[in-house]
Amino acid sequence: MKSYSYKLLFLVFLLIITFILLISWRNYNNQLQPKPSPNISQSNIKDHSGERIRFVQDNLFTVDFIDRLHGWAAGYYGTILKTIDGGRNWTHISLPNNDLIRRIQFLNKDYGWLVTHRGRIMNSENGGSSWKTVFLENNNINLRNIKFLDSNIGWAVGHEATILHTNDGGQTWTYQFLSNYTGRDLPRLNGLTVLSKTRAMLAGEFGVIAETINAGKTWTVISSPDIKATFTEIEQVGNSILAVGLDGIVAQVYSNKFNILTAHKDEEQAQVKVLNSGVNNHLFDIVANKNGEGIVVGLANILAIKNDTKLKKIEIDLPDLNYLYFMGATPLSESKYALVGARGLAITLDTSTAEINGLVKW
Repeated sequence: MKSYSYKLLFLVFLLIITFILLISWRNYNNQLQPKPSPNISQSNIKDHSGERIRFVQDNLFTVDFIDRLHGWAAGYYGTILKTIDGGRNWTHISLPNNDLIRRIQFLNKDYGWLVTHRGRIMNSENGGSSWKTVFLENNNINLRNIKFLDSNIGWAVGHEATILHTNDGGQTWTYQFLSNYTGRDLPRLNGLTVLSKTRAMLAGEFGVIAETINAGKTWTVISSPDIKATFTEIEQVGNSILAVGLDGIVAQVYSNKFNILTAHKDEEQAQVKVLNSGVNNHLFDIVANKNGEGIVVGLANILAIKNDTKLKKIEIDLPDLNYLYFMGATPLSESKYALVGARGLAITLDTSTAEINGLVKW
């Protein structure tokens, strides 16, 4: 009987030891297995076939949507992002060079233009999938803006008071010049708006705002020498022309087409009036929708524009707001806009609700 009890105890002991060894082996084996990746949000960017791949978030300077589905964002290192589904998915496209793209504009879903910091004017005829240089500025002077009125008429502007004009769809570009500028240094021209085949306005350094009413045969500086601001963009919003710039400046521009400010008989009629924007940070872009309203974007600030010149700051709830650079914007609907900026920032903003949604997931 005792012998049987000893055998039973020994068998139980063996079973316990075996069980412990099995558990130890399983734990050891699990440690050797690779751990599953955490469930993280996946990028909504795919790479265009044959393009170089970027592994960092590129600063974005410009964005343009031609309808609710087709849009492009562009910026540093020749980066272009394209969407055909309203921003749910994007395709990363690179220029054949690594120029910084300052402005991009599409006339329809196929035909688009851009300018770069190395003096290139480039166009695409296949929705941005490929680009060719149609003009290279002689001294590679930084070009800052490009605007087309239609498929034929367009202007580009940049540093050293560079003004370029085409009336044949970009096949040829002609230099134009500021007619009455008297400053010592030539200004960097940043802002541009095209109002008709013969009328356009530009804005830039040293408070320069200039106008042409004859397709650029003459460009007349209409701003006062007392204005020392650096303007970054100019645009028609409703019945007003507004220019924005560094240190929060917003100015209303009056021209031959738009009402000139009333003045006393013994006072000179002013053609540029500085408005109170309510902010001191830099402003980089101004855009308008079809209803005559718009927004101004810049460093940590977004201003809504109503009734031509009424500015209202939009309170937005984003982390590290004071470090967010909104560099470019484009209207999407009556109250909705797409905004892009530094460190790959890309969002939609509804000005009626201040609701913000992400567009690009790097």
